[in-house]
Amino acid sequence: MRMMTLPLCVTLLLAGCAEGVPEAPGEGRPMDEVPRQQRLPNGDRQYGFKNGCVIVLEPQRAVVKSEGDACALHHRDIALLYASAD
Repeated sequence: MRMMTLPLCVTLLLAGCAEGVPEAPGEGRPMDEVPRQQRLPNGDRQYGFKNGCVIVLEPQRAVVKSEGDACALHHRDIALLYASAD
Protein backbone atom coordinates (compact mmCIF):
# COMPACT_ATOMS: atom_id res chain seq x y z
CA MET A 1 0.00 0.00 0.00
CA ARG A 2 2.85 2.36 0.82
CA MET A 3 4.40 1.87 -2.60
CA MET A 4 1.15 2.95 -4.28
CA THR A 5 0.81 6.19 -2.34
CA LEU A 6 4.39 7.33 -2.93
CA PRO A 7 3.94 8.01 -6.68
CA LEU A 8 0.68 9.79 -5.92
CA CYS A 9 2.34 12.03 -3.32
CA VAL A 10 5.23 12.83 -5.66
CA THR A 11 2.81 13.66 -8.48
CA LEU A 12 0.79 15.98 -6.25
CA LEU A 13 3.96 17.65 -4.97
CA LEU A 14 5.24 18.28 -8.49
CA ALA A 15 1.85 19.55 -9.65
CA GLY A 16 1.85 22.09 -6.83
CA CYS A 17 5.29 23.35 -7.84
CA ALA A 18 4.48 23.78 -11.53
CA GLU A 19 4.18 27.32 -12.81
CA GLY A 20 0.88 28.54 -14.15
CA VAL A 21 0.30 29.16 -17.82
CA PRO A 22 2.06 32.41 -18.76
CA GLU A 23 -0.12 35.25 -19.96
CA ALA A 24 -0.05 35.90 -23.69
CA PRO A 25 1.46 39.25 -24.71
CA GLY A 26 -1.14 41.95 -25.17
CA GLU A 27 -3.67 40.30 -22.86
CA GLY A 28 -2.69 42.26 -19.77
CA ARG A 29 -4.94 43.42 -17.03
CA PRO A 30 -7.14 46.37 -18.13
CA MET A 31 -6.01 48.41 -15.14
CA ASP A 32 -2.43 48.30 -16.47
CA GLU A 33 -3.32 50.21 -19.65
CA VAL A 34 -1.38 53.40 -20.34
CA PRO A 35 -3.75 56.10 -21.64
CA ARG A 36 -3.17 58.45 -24.57
CA GLN A 37 -2.57 61.88 -23.06
CA GLN A 38 -3.46 65.12 -24.79
CA ARG A 39 -3.57 68.77 -23.73
CA LEU A 40 -6.69 70.48 -25.12
CA PRO A 41 -6.62 74.10 -26.42
CA ASN A 42 -8.37 75.36 -23.26
CA GLY A 43 -5.69 73.71 -21.08
CA ASP A 44 -7.74 70.71 -19.99
CA ARG A 45 -6.00 67.34 -19.96
CA GLN A 46 -7.62 64.50 -21.88
CA TYR A 47 -6.86 60.81 -21.33
CA GLY A 48 -8.09 58.27 -23.88
CA PHE A 49 -8.24 54.49 -23.60
CA LYS A 50 -8.44 51.63 -26.12
CA ASN A 51 -12.11 50.90 -25.43
CA GLY A 52 -13.11 54.47 -26.38
CA CYS A 53 -13.25 55.85 -22.86
CA VAL A 54 -12.24 59.54 -22.72
CA ILE A 55 -11.71 61.35 -19.43
CA VAL A 56 -11.14 65.12 -19.27
CA LEU A 57 -9.49 66.68 -16.23
CA GLU A 58 -9.03 70.29 -15.13
CA PRO A 59 -5.83 72.06 -16.27
CA GLN A 60 -4.19 72.47 -12.85
CA ARG A 61 -5.91 70.06 -10.47
CA ALA A 62 -6.61 66.33 -10.72
CA VAL A 63 -10.38 66.86 -10.88
CA VAL A 64 -12.59 65.04 -13.39
CA LYS A 65 -14.57 67.44 -15.61
CA SER A 66 -16.15 64.76 -17.80
CA GLU A 67 -15.91 61.10 -18.68
CA GLY A 68 -17.43 59.00 -21.44
CA ASP A 69 -20.05 56.27 -21.16
CA ALA A 70 -17.47 53.56 -21.95
CA CYS A 71 -15.42 54.39 -18.85
CA ALA A 72 -15.02 52.03 -15.90
CA LEU A 73 -13.81 52.98 -12.44
CA HIS A 74 -10.27 51.85 -13.17
CA HIS A 75 -10.10 54.25 -16.15
CA ARG A 76 -10.84 57.20 -13.86
CA ASP A 77 -8.27 55.96 -11.35
CA ILE A 78 -5.60 55.64 -14.06
CA ALA A 79 -6.33 59.14 -15.44
CA LEU A 80 -6.17 60.68 -11.96
CA LEU A 81 -2.93 58.85 -11.24
CA TYR A 82 -1.30 60.18 -14.41
CA ALA A 83 -2.69 63.68 -13.77
CA SER A 84 -1.25 63.76 -10.27
CA ALA A 85 2.23 63.27 -11.74
CA ASP A 86 1.92 66.34 -14.01
